[in-house]
Amino acid sequence: MSPEAVNDTIKSRHIRDFAAVTRRLLHGSRLFIDEGAVIEVLVNPASGLLKWGPAHRQMMRRLNRLAEAQSTSEIPREGLEVRFHETESREHAGDKAVKLARSLVSSGKPGKRLIILAGGDGFHNDICTALLKAVPEIMKDVILFRLPMGTGNDNADAATVEEAFAILGSSSGTRKDSLIEARTARGIIHYAFNVTSFGLDAYVSELTNRMKTLAGPRLIYKIFADVAVLVYEKKWPLKPWKISISGPGGRIIREGRFLLTIFGRKGDTRYGGGMKVLPGEENFLLFQPLSLMGIMRIKPLFYKGAHRGMPIAEFFKADEVELSHNGPILMETDGEVIHLENEDFPLTLKKVPDVLRILK
Repeated sequence: MSPEAVNDTIKSRHIRDFAAVTRRLLHGSRLFIDEGAVIEVLVNPASGLLKWGPAHRQMMRRLNRLAEAQSTSEIPREGLEVRFHETESREHAGDKAVKLARSLVSSGKPGKRLIILAGGDGFHNDICTALLKAVPEIMKDVILFRLPMGTGNDNADAATVEEAFAILGSSSGTRKDSLIEARTARGIIHYAFNVTSFGLDAYVSELTNRMKTLAGPRLIYKIFADVAVLVYEKKWPLKPWKISISGPGGRIIREGRFLLTIFGRKGDTRYGGGMKVLPGEENFLLFQPLSLMGIMRIKPLFYKGAHRGMPIAEFFKADEVELSHNGPILMETDGEVIHLENEDFPLTLKKVPDVLRILK
């Protein structure tokens, strides 16, 4: 065991093994080689690749091969501190992240401050939301990096585990990232770091969340997309929207019933296990109602982004959107589903640029 590991807070043996190989990779890397760094790694043991089972064992084999190929050292690198923390719940993860961020910024130690999030989209969202609500003033001093280790990894800062550790192996730079702020009429704020959607897609997410432990995100999403299409309008009849869209072209008003309403922090955005829902530069989509047979015919187009250009799919470049809806509806933020009531409208969605510092 590395002498540094005595400062870890880990209960599970398999998470301890994950920490050991990750620590070895980080100490053998050139990450912030000139400046040094203090790194806190938050681990969600319930995330897809971190839950004990075949997927975790396969990932560990890949990480061990990376460590062997890089001839990484067991000796801690001078100027680099790494600590691991196994989380116990959503609340514990958020509280722990806030404490660590405060400690990092106030420590006075030389070098960069980096928090690595090992988990999936829900874990990433919970921690980033907790940080933004509790300590927004210090986010400029803390660097984040989100590992793709969940059943859904649309928010992650790398597409694969190998790509993530390639970035961690040599990076010394950062980039700014934006987010979505959803503010209800009751003053409640929700954050999303990839996509916020309403209606059918949010219902698919609700069904997917109940069953995602049974298979991978892409397969589960496809299965429940089919199920949701069959029953959605019986459970959630389409009701009128009034939507005000503000963007580079000015203000646009749209009214009517929409099957899909999707807002991304940027264009060229994927989610739902890689579905190209916003395939172009536009970041806001309104999709007109269709018959059941019509939905089933066009659904495969969403996986390729081929729905762009269809007359029933209207895309916009939007900085802010105000939505009024006649009745309750589901909203999803990065896969987490929120039940909205009449009192939550009008609801405002807004892109907030350059909030997070991300390792690149």
